[in-house]
Amino acid sequence: MPKNKLLKYERVKRLPNVTFSVFGESPSSCSYPWYEERYQGMQKILELGCGKGEYSLAFAAANSRRLCVGIDCKSHRLCVGAEKAIAQGLENIHFLRARIERIGEFFLEHSINEIWLTFPDPHPKHRAIKSRLTASPFLDAYANLLIPGSTVYLKTDSNQLYDYTRESVQRWGGHEIAKSDTDHGTDCSASSSRKVVSAYEHAAQSRGAAIQFMAFKLN
Repeated sequence: MPKNKLLKYERVKRLPNVTFSVFGESPSSCSYPWYEERYQGMQKILELGCGKGEYSLAFAAANSRRLCVGIDCKSHRLCVGAEKAIAQGLENIHFLRARIERIGEFFLEHSINEIWLTFPDPHPKHRAIKSRLTASPFLDAYANLLIPGSTVYLKTDSNQLYDYTRESVQRWGGHEIAKSDTDHGTDCSASSSRKVVSAYEHAAQSRGAAIQFMAFKLN
């Protein structure tokens, strides 16, 4: 394992804005930082599979009245985003190291205002369909977490995942409210997404990949 990655594994353990998942801990205990009194009444945005948290950082910087939580299972990636948040003095952002399959363990029902899926793994092989973040079990979890009428946003460079998501949402009983073959000109500016270009997205654009966007509601 590269030395730099090992150093990040050690540094992230000491960062005050990173939480590590604990098996068996109930969200009803309100022990997680996003339940602290200082965040009461704030809208909450989740970025799932956030990587280095580029979107979460931008959302937090754009609106201090929103609390952003970036979630990923890779500690070294979270370390980068968390250290940037501290350097920028952002107090309305946290990071959670956890698998997305467990998301229902960390947040109360109907407490989330937005969910962002930013370039998730498309899991292209048929046997991995159940791992796609827009498969039915994940949609069930999102619907349980979202405040009724709230929105899920997807950005991807995978045509396969984009088409699958449209079909999956329809089968589930949700409905699209916006879509585009490119983020430009799409009405998704509520969280300043137009201004965000992650390192992954930049690489995709450089190789000529189309960036596709959709927004959908589940309740």
